[in-house]
Amino acid sequence: MSEYEMNPLSSATRRPERPAGESAVFAARRSDVAAALQAQADQIGARWAEQVRTVALREEGMGDSLAETGTALVASLAAALASDGSTSDDLVGRGLSFGAEAFELGGSLHHALKSLDLLSAMLLYAVETEMSDSAGNAADGVRMSRRLQQATSHLTLSTAKGYTQAMGDSMRDQFRHLRHDLRNPLGTIKSVLAMMDDETMPAEARAHPRFRAMAKRNARALGDLIADRLSDTAAVFPTLTQQSVSLRTIACGVRRALRADAEARSAAVVVGYSQEPVQVDAIALELMLHELLHAALQEAAAGDELHVDFGMLREGKTAVYLACSPPRSPVGDAGALERLVGLAARMRGELELQGVTLTLFLPARAAEQKASRFDIPSTVPVAPDADGPASDGRSSGEPGHDIRSLREREHGQARG
Repeated sequence: MSEYEMNPLSSATRRPERPAGESAVFAARRSDVAAALQAQADQIGARWAEQVRTVALREEGMGDSLAETGTALVASLAAALASDGSTSDDLVGRGLSFGAEAFELGGSLHHALKSLDLLSAMLLYAVETEMSDSAGNAADGVRMSRRLQQATSHLTLSTAKGYTQAMGDSMRDQFRHLRHDLRNPLGTIKSVLAMMDDETMPAEARAHPRFRAMAKRNARALGDLIADRLSDTAAVFPTLTQQSVSLRTIACGVRRALRADAEARSAAVVVGYSQEPVQVDAIALELMLHELLHAALQEAAAGDELHVDFGMLREGKTAVYLACSPPRSPVGDAGALERLVGLAARMRGELELQGVTLTLFLPARAAEQKASRFDIPSTVPVAPDADGPASDGRSSGEPGHDIRSLREREHGQARG
C-alpha cells in the first residue's frame, strides 16, 4: 500500500511552499503579509467582535467569546494565506463551529455570513496597509487579495455547512418529538376501538359511554396537534423568517453601512430607542431600512437630520418611522417613493406616508426566550380520563394513553 493510500492528506503536506508559476518575490511578500496578519490577530479579532454585534445582530451576552473566535479565525486565514493554497482543516473546522453556534443562538444564516464579510473587509484593509509600505505593483496586490478571498470562501462555505447541519439536527429532533406526541392520542384511540371490538368482554362494558368520551377527547387532541405542529407557519423554520432582535440594533447597523453617504451630504442619521426586542423578519427590515435611508440621503441637504424611531407592537405589526429635520417628506421623489412602496409589499410589509413621516409596518410579535435545538416545547397534552391520574401537560418520553390492552405494546402496537 502506498503512502498516499495510507494517508490521503500526505500529498498535501509534500507540496512546495511556492506553487509553480509564483515568483520567489511574491512568495516572500505573501509570507510577510501572512506573518503581519498573525501578529495583528488579537487586535483584528477584538475590533471585529466589537463591530460584529451590530452587523450580525448579536446582543450583549450572546456569544461572549466573540473576541477569541475572531482571533482564531484571523489566525487560521493568515495560515491559509501563508500556505501553498491547500485547504486548512483548522479553517474548515472553525467555520463549521461558527455556523453551528450562530444557529444555536437563534441568528440567521444571512447575518452569520455577513459577519464573515466584515472580517474579510478588515483583513483586506490590513493587507492593503501592509503592502502599501513596501515596493510592489498593482498585480501583486490583486493576486494577494485573490489568495485571501479564496481562503475566506472556504470559511464561508464551511460556516454555511455548519449552520445547515445544526438546522437539520434540530428539525430531526422536532419531527421525532412530533411522531411521539402524535402516537399518544392515536394509540389511545386504537386501544379504545380494540376493546370495544373485544367479544370476550360483556356487551355492556364494550358499549360504556366512557370509551366513546375517551375516543372523542383523544381525536380532538390529535386534531389540535396536527393544526399546531403541521400548520403553514410551522412548515418554515423560525430562524429563516424571524429573529428575536432589537429594532434599534438593526437601524444602527444600517446607519453604519450608509455612513459614507451621510458624510457626503453633510447629513446625519439619528436613531431613537426601541422597546423590548421583538420577533421580526430582520432581513426584510434591514433591507427596507437601507433602501429608505439611502433614498432619503440622496435628497438630503447639508445639515439635515434623518430620524429613525420605533412604535409599539400592535395588532401583530411593528412600526418604524422615518422623519426629516427640518420637517419635510424624507423621500419627495414620486418615482422613488413608488418603488419603495412596492419593495415593502414584496417584504410582506406596508409603507405609508403619514404627513411628513414615512411609516414602515412589518409583521412582528413579542419576542420569545430563545431555546436550543434540544429544548423542544411540549405540545397539546392528551386529556386524561376522569377517573385516572391528572396530567401536568409535560411529555415524559413514555406513551400517555388513557388505556392500553394487555395484548398491545407501547403506542398500541400488537404484541407478537
